[in-house]
Formats: sequence, C-alpha cells, structure tokens
Amino acid sequence: MVPRNYSMNLLISILFLSAIFSQFFCAIISAESEPINQYEVEIIQTISHEQDAFTQGLLMHNGSLYESTGLYNESTLREVSPESGEVIRSISLNDDEFGEGLAFHNGSLIQLTWKSGVAHIYDIDNFSEIGNFSYSGEGWGICSNDTNFVMSNGSSELTIRDHENFSIVDTVPINYNGSPLEEINELECVGDYIFANVWHWESIFMINLSSGEVVGVIDAAPLFPEPHSGGVLNGIAYDSVSDTFWLTGKRWPIMHQVSWRPILNTSEDVEVGPSESNDSNGNVSESNEMLHSVIVLLISFLFSFVTLKLWGNGFSSVSGSREIDNPLVSQDDSRD
Repeated sequence: MVPRNYSMNLLISILFLSAIFSQFFCAIISAESEPINQYEVEIIQTISHEQDAFTQGLLMHNGSLYESTGLYNESTLREVSPESGEVIRSISLNDDEFGEGLAFHNGSLIQLTWKSGVAHIYDIDNFSEIGNFSYSGEGWGICSNDTNFVMSNGSSELTIRDHENFSIVDTVPINYNGSPLEEINELECVGDYIFANVWHWESIFMINLSSGEVVGVIDAAPLFPEPHSGGVLNGIAYDSVSDTFWLTGKRWPIMHQVSWRPILNTSEDVEVGPSESNDSNGNVSESNEMLHSVIVLLISFLFSFVTLKLWGNGFSSVSGSREIDNPLVSQDDSRD
C-alpha cells in the first residue's frame, strides 16, 4: 500500500511541475507565432465606379486599371481610367463563363473563371485572346509575383502555379490566429506578401507567403458606400509608382485610392470579422484561447507526471511501478 503522505507529496509535485512546464510550453508556442499588425485606411481620393461591375479581379499596370467582372451572361474584362472611373474598353466572356480573378504577366492578362476550369490569356494591348490555361476545381483569385502565379479557390489554401504552363508548384495553407483562413478571394502580390480579400469580411489580410501566416489586418469598413449599397469588398490593385492601393467592391458605385497606416495601440483594438458575423467572432477567439490553455495544461501535466515517474524509478524503467525490472536482452534473444 502506498503511504498517504507519499500520495500527497506526489500530487503536490505534479501540480508544481505542471505550473512550471505550462509556462515553458506557452513561451515556445508564443515564440513560433508571428505578430499580427493592425492597420487603418487613409483615403487619398475617391472616384466613380460602374455600378453594374460585379468586381472579381483588379490590377494596375502602366497607369491603367484592369478589371475582371463576374456573373453568368455578364462577365467582362475591362480597362478603367483611374482619373474618372470611366470604362475605356471592354470585352465579354462567353455567356456560360463566370469571370473571376485577374493577373498580369509578361505583357498578358490572365483571367480566371469560376467553374469552367479555364484561365483566358489576353494580349494587354488589344484584348485579343492568345491562349489559355486549364486547371481543376474552382478559380477565385489570382496574382503574379517574380517567380509564379498565386491562386485561390475559396478554401484556406493558396496554390503556387508555374508561369509557363500553370502547373502546381506548391500549396500553402493560410492561418489566421492559429486557425485556417477560409474563403480567400481576390489576391494582390506585393513583394513577398499577398494582400487578400476574404469573402464577407470587411478587412484585407496581409499574408506572409513563406510562412502562410497572416501578419497584418487592414480595417476596410470605412470604405463601404453610404448609404450601404452593392455587395462585398472585393478588388485590390497595387500602384507601385505611388505605393498606394485601389480598392472597391462588387457593384460598388465608388472606388478608392488608399494607403494604410499602423494602429499604434493595438491592445485595445476590436478584431474586425466577417460582415455577417461580427458578434460571434469574439466568442470564437475566446474559445480558441481557452482551448489553447487547456491543451497546454494537459501537455504540461502529462510531461510532469512522466518525468516524476521516471525520476522515482531512477529512470530505469516505467514498469518499476510494479516492481518488475526489464530483464537484460541476451545475445541469443536479440534481433539483427
């Protein structure tokens, strides 16, 4: 029979070691996660935007805006003036195609389709179609960096695709606050980062493509038209000349040229969530934090218990608790 004072000492020791190791594991987990910076938008100018445009992709090249619009029987590719918002030229997709994201590469515009599995390639000078890429699954957003295309499909993953043949090079899971960031939509590549719209969110997410972690969140709620008209926030175009961004939404009557600045006191900021579920977002975050604490405590408890047991047995054998020592393996019983 185990003495009562031994059991009490064992319990106290486990609790003591759990407290120590929980701090140790928390420090490791915190060190591995990247900080998420909060930003607010600063509007430089606002221009008109064709309200019939169901914006799915937006980019800027050589001083002109290029826009992909969606919906069956209505999808187009357009060149838009950044001075007035006027549509300079436009071509229509087939009636059975739903236009999606838009990217520029090597003198060409690449326009995704939602469920048709085809990406159209157009000469940017005259909008003539010069080829196409095929792919499986849905097409949502696309952008191009120095080495590859980056494409979204409405999931929490970004697909890296080859510039020449559109083959998959890599798939990067995207995480926000420790959870997958679902329904990633329109994309804009800027250096090593991806700026992304997420369906039904009033924020723009800055993603470190190397790690797959969200490292910044831009609150775009002040950009919505007043009175509220149109659809969700969608459309990000980076102007490398002025180091600014052009932003709009689906069937918005306006388009904004903006920059963003960091919010200095982020500890008091309220996290901006999906426009349809802002109230529930705080509860989800609190639940995640509670689950994280419970997991850390359980791991710490288990580690402390095993350590204490091995310590008590002289680190010779866990089976020592039954007072049975593992016999030495004879040379005849061993396996080569």
